[in-house]
Amino acid sequence: MLRRWTVLLGIGLLVCAQGIEASQVVRRFVLAAGANFGGEKRTPLRYAVSDAEHFARVLEMMGGVESEDQFLLAEPSLENFKRVLADLEARIIKASQSSSRIEVVLYYSGHADENGLLLGEDRLTYRALRDAMNSVQADVHITVLDACASGAITRLKGGQRQKAFMVDTSSDMRGYAFLTSSSENEAAQESDRIRGSFFTHYLVSGLRGAADVTGDGKVTLSEAYAFAFRNTLKRTEKTQGGAQHPAYDIKMTGTGDVVMTDVRETSASLILSDELNGRFFVRNSQEQLVAELDKTAGQTLELGLEPEIYDIHFEQRTELLHSQVALKKGERFLLENRHFRSQVREKTTSRGPALRKPEIGKSAPHRYPYKLSGKVRLERSRGAWQLGDDSKAWIFGFWPTEHVSINYSRSGFSIADDTKTGVSSELVSLRIYMPLNMWRSPLRPYAEGGVGRYKGKVLDENVDEVNGLYWGGGLDVPFMKFFVLGGRIGYNRFFEPFAVPVDGQTDYSGVEYNVGLGLLLF
Repeated sequence: MLRRWTVLLGIGLLVCAQGIEASQVVRRFVLAAGANFGGEKRTPLRYAVSDAEHFARVLEMMGGVESEDQFLLAEPSLENFKRVLADLEARIIKASQSSSRIEVVLYYSGHADENGLLLGEDRLTYRALRDAMNSVQADVHITVLDACASGAITRLKGGQRQKAFMVDTSSDMRGYAFLTSSSENEAAQESDRIRGSFFTHYLVSGLRGAADVTGDGKVTLSEAYAFAFRNTLKRTEKTQGGAQHPAYDIKMTGTGDVVMTDVRETSASLILSDELNGRFFVRNSQEQLVAELDKTAGQTLELGLEPEIYDIHFEQRTELLHSQVALKKGERFLLENRHFRSQVREKTTSRGPALRKPEIGKSAPHRYPYKLSGKVRLERSRGAWQLGDDSKAWIFGFWPTEHVSINYSRSGFSIADDTKTGVSSELVSLRIYMPLNMWRSPLRPYAEGGVGRYKGKVLDENVDEVNGLYWGGGLDVPFMKFFVLGGRIGYNRFFEPFAVPVDGQTDYSGVEYNVGLGLLLF
């Protein structure tokens, strides 16, 4: 009897040892490249390099990629890209001698066109890229392209945009997969709000665990793609670039799906409890949006994160909630309803006929009803002068920006009901408009300062000229789109008195009040 149990125990230990050995001989390589510069004729991107870094980082954290098996390229030249591909192939040939299963993942974020990837002023054609990946001796080849018109690569083997493929939990798949962020005639878009491209942002969010629909703690290739496809399309439907449709071309044999990440392998994790229902935004201490997802009640979801302090905004249909979590190394924090506190939404103004929800954690400032930048104003104003009965002015203004106006004015100040005796001025001034007001009204207060010449006149004859300056403030109110009603108060200060008195006065420094009507041109 003892001998029988000894044999069974030995067989069990042998099976366990073989399982451990099998898991150890699977090896994954990653080449991630980001290129913001795509040639002199193309607008540089802002987040291609950081997208590549984020993709490589999540596979290193949860995708079983060792640091020595990871190649990260920033702004590579065509020659450098090909050289690293050759180094990768050589490394894989060497690794295949001791590993029974090899997987290689190539990621590119940057400019592209219908013919290939744009690396600076050079182009790597899609045919050359596919040939290079096919020459790599690996069991699984996965290529992810986040670039404009990248879907053109799927045409080489008859691939086309389709619905997400089926998910299987086994892992003996072999073959290749090309995932692209857009179809062959679409632009791939990036966003300042998420500090990255839409596709990579949602792909990485999915790989962190947001795409784990089965709840087994593992994210497969098909789960990650389906999550990125659905959210990229949803998020870009109303952007200026238009709806963006990720595409794929996959040829795999076997009965399973490739596991891309294992959330349980992370150093820390955030678990969204089954009671939570809504949209979640997770930002790190650098305010980087590291995960964004929708979650339904009844589902427990685990996100693999690094130890750090995170701000979590939880958006429900009628309420916005907030929580802050300090994740420690090795911690699996269960986030529940009791951890959230209500947060007041910041007021915004709709830019269209329908109200739109504000972005989480962001404010949408009140906007002036009419755009002033580039406008020209011609204004006629009337008012009073401290030492006289009447003042008149013509003002010609130009707005180089929304908050600055450059003005030229010609004014006349009469004395004691005598319209032919007084002071006239020619001034150049600068108006600085205050920040957009808090009253949600079209009022635009400003501060003004100017300098120029003042002329004394008696019976319409100039008797003297002095230099002076003007400072003050005012308020502009637009109406009917082409008109501005303005009021201002300021002080005219002469640098020196008139050598020839005007009606007995030598210093006419004083306060001026004006109300005018302006016409907006152009």
